[in-house]
Amino acid sequence: MTQTLYLSVARAGTATRPNVVIILADDMGYGDIGFLNRQSRIPTPNLDKLARESLVFTDAHSAGSYCVPSRYGLLTGRYMWRTRLGSGGNLANFAGTLIEPGRMTIADLLGNEGFFTGLVGKWHQGIDWKLHDENSREIIRTHSNYQDFENIDFSAPVLKGPQDYGFEYSFATAGSAEMNPSVFIENNRATAVPTLSSQEAKQKYGQWYGRDDNIIAQGHTMDQLVPTLSMKACEFVEKATRTRPGQPFFLYYAMTAPHNPIVPNAEFVGTSRAGAYGDFVVEVDHHVGRLLSKIDELGIERNTIVIFTSDNGPVDRTRGYPAKWVRGDTAIYGHDSNGPFQGWKAGLQEGGHRVPFFVRWPKTIDPGGVCPTTIVFNDIIPTLAEMLNIELNSQTAEDGRSFFKALTGQSRPTSFHEAIIHNHSNGTFAIRKGDFKLTLHGPKTVSQVLDNDFPFSLMLHDLGEDIEETTDVSDKHPTVVKQMHALLKKYVREERSAP
Repeated sequence: MTQTLYLSVARAGTATRPNVVIILADDMGYGDIGFLNRQSRIPTPNLDKLARESLVFTDAHSAGSYCVPSRYGLLTGRYMWRTRLGSGGNLANFAGTLIEPGRMTIADLLGNEGFFTGLVGKWHQGIDWKLHDENSREIIRTHSNYQDFENIDFSAPVLKGPQDYGFEYSFATAGSAEMNPSVFIENNRATAVPTLSSQEAKQKYGQWYGRDDNIIAQGHTMDQLVPTLSMKACEFVEKATRTRPGQPFFLYYAMTAPHNPIVPNAEFVGTSRAGAYGDFVVEVDHHVGRLLSKIDELGIERNTIVIFTSDNGPVDRTRGYPAKWVRGDTAIYGHDSNGPFQGWKAGLQEGGHRVPFFVRWPKTIDPGGVCPTTIVFNDIIPTLAEMLNIELNSQTAEDGRSFFKALTGQSRPTSFHEAIIHNHSNGTFAIRKGDFKLTLHGPKTVSQVLDNDFPFSLMLHDLGEDIEETTDVSDKHPTVVKQMHALLKKYVREERSAP
């Protein structure tokens, strides 16, 4: 489309600005979707249809290869390893909020422009619960598995949660499906006080697929989790459309599936050829379709941007997870969740962080396009800012670059970035520039990366020739290795990668 259209969208009143919906699956692989993997053993008709109506990015990357850094990058445009958690860091069950005070999020950006902003689903950026004993505040932020439930006042509004980061409405889980506390949090307040232990929940409901040390609200069951969030997402879109006509809305719908525990509802059992995991992906596809149907029903599809993606790659289900969480192993069904790539969630290989990424915007994007431009979650804030003609300050989205011109077809380069960074859950870094990906083995913290005396080794892969990352070509490209290593250190030292 044309630059004229972009200017008319950016300068017009809020009534003509597009609604924005981001649908984020949890631990869903690139190879799970039929449109991206003809050998997929999972039927995904709704996602396939969305892909055909969208611009499909084939080289899109989450901002981290696991839940917390991925979401932090999406919401802020910044790599999470720059935060207090550091390289490879993760949030404990009751850890306090991660996003720094004053840092702009996507919801802040759009809310400031008059959008009605909503979050439905998995938050996993930390919540500051009200404590009976505030002396434990620092302990709860750093303890790997804080379990003093009696010190948390679940009946009181949280001191800081999603609504403190730009969301006018929120209906969320604190973290992943199996994590504490097992309760919904609506507008910064638990909808019920959790009182059941995991053992009590098992006795009451016949089975409990969460952690063995959960605290659970009455009625909070795994079979109701995904459908409840789906219903709330549809309710938000309908309320925004019917009660706020003329006001654009933003919905961040962060699904909790197909993350473990793998517990598809009865109506989806046996609907795939990839076991329980495949059936759970079918359930995800169903609820994506449900939301898209609601958008169509309301007649707002032509003025609504829909982005579908996943927070990271799939889990290697062949090892390391309790049987009660897996209930099926994709390996025995011949299904490749990571598609043509090697590697899994939490790792540095492409399968850990290269994700499906569809953008549908009927007024602007011609359907059926495929774009090989390299993008990363950090880019979403700058892209929306360019769409709305907003100039970001230097403390916002320090690691993001706008790909708006790729959406409009004005420019689709190899990348709008000089390079992007990947980070393993064990702290190891990799840097991607063009087709080359350099992995730095040894250093696992920011300070170690910058320490010239810290022992390290380097491995270089040419993704253009070797997408499965089987061959180290560092000996053939010593200058590339040296330049990329220096660039990684520069990005770490300067605390930003975007100019």
